[in-house]
Amino acid sequence: MEEHYHRLIIEYFEKTISDDGLTQLQDWIELQPENLAQFSDTIHILEAARASLKHADHSKKTWEKISAHIAQQQNQPQTPVAVIRPIKRNWLAYAASLLIVCATSWLSYKSIFNKPAATDAMEIASNPNGKRSKLMLPDGSVAYLAGGSTLRYAKNFDGNKRELYLSGEAFFDVVHRTDKPFVVKSGEISTVVLGTSFNVKAYGADNKITITVNTGKVGVMANTDGKTELVKYLTPNEQISINTKTGVFAFGNANAADASAWISNNLVFYNTTLKDIAAALEHQYGVKIDFTDADLGAVRLTTRLMNMPLEQAMENLTALSGLAYTQTGKHLFISNTNERGGRIMK
Repeated sequence: MEEHYHRLIIEYFEKTISDDGLTQLQDWIELQPENLAQFSDTIHILEAARASLKHADHSKKTWEKISAHIAQQQNQPQTPVAVIRPIKRNWLAYAASLLIVCATSWLSYKSIFNKPAATDAMEIASNPNGKRSKLMLPDGSVAYLAGGSTLRYAKNFDGNKRELYLSGEAFFDVVHRTDKPFVVKSGEISTVVLGTSFNVKAYGADNKITITVNTGKVGVMANTDGKTELVKYLTPNEQISINTKTGVFAFGNANAADASAWISNNLVFYNTTLKDIAAALEHQYGVKIDFTDADLGAVRLTTRLMNMPLEQAMENLTALSGLAYTQTGKHLFISNTNERGGRIMK
């Protein structure tokens, strides 16, 4: 779905859409059944994520606005240069039924960002660095958990939500459930989907959360000043990175397959600092990597490390960067060429 119509649907949901935007959205929905389905899914995601909704009668006000706009259109005179097409009744019926759904569904979704009660039976999966695992979730969805990561979730996804808490990195392949959104929480950032596949990277030490979408649609929400707000709505091969310290974020296109390649022990880096590459190697191979000079970590590289042992990966990296490395057990030191590193203090 084009970004333009993403924005229109969001404006529609937030009741800020203009009359012209409403007309454009209506025309787009009527073009083909797929657009109607995408509109419905988007509304469900936004409704599920908007925990700060306070009034159950918001749909009535929105419908009154739509009705007034339709009446205005129907009363306008025809002109030779601007023909207004009659409003199709299937759109009216759908809009009415959808808004009724929205009016009632927020009651069941309003607790989606509340933490589970202490009495909930929770499952905790945790991997040390160097270990990866595949998890079958209660609803049939699949989670691939990376090294140095922890995933916490209810043993049974009862009720009106499928909620998980992630520290680290995981790839999710989610079973579609329109009536039960799937929410992955990492600190103050929540990723909300109905059914899709996506990668979340949220290691605490990085002070950054990166979300990449493989298939479907993802709503990225942030809890700020006690309110939950939509940061970005992502579709396949789109990515957002959020600095958890400053709140600054950047988004754009990305190769989603590369972002989740770690599942197959493949690591892909584009213009990435050696410091960040070293952190990825630590999680993937279960080692500790230090720099004899912190400035060496600022070197940027673009490379693919495709299912290779650690020693070969390090040889490739040092050849590309013009640096050297020393290995003592599971502790590696990256240094300038013709230097060797080590540690004398713990």
